Amino acid sequence: MTGEIRWSLIQFYDIVHHRISFKRRPALFIAKADKDDYVVLPVSRITRSHNIDPVYDIRIDPADYPKLKLPSVSYVRTHKQIIVHAAEMGDLISNMKKEYPDLYLHILVMREEFSKEITSQALD
Repeated sequence: MTGEIRWSLIQFYDIVHHRISFKRRPALFIAKADKDDYVVLPVSRITRSHNIDPVYDIRIDPADYPKLKLPSVSYVRTHKQIIVHAAEMGDLISNMKKEYPDLYLHILVMREEFSKEITSQALD
């Protein structure tokens, strides 16, 4: 499961309806949290460019990474780590760890950098 991109049910804030909603979207599975939960990084199209984090959103262009089978330019959101229950996991899209190990490692490094930034802020 680690390194796979799977369809998953992901929570988000719906600004139109002013409430928490859920959306089926790709997610990169990076670890098992416990018996039934997984740590994932959402994969999003980010249609509003001002919402792209220039450091922590990793751009994935299908032209550069065709084996990931993403239909459009997407971003792995390394600063938006979430937990999903096994029941929220869907079908396999691709395996980034196997197909593009350098990209996968880069994403993990950026996730770690963000974690270090959080720790630094917490200690200030």
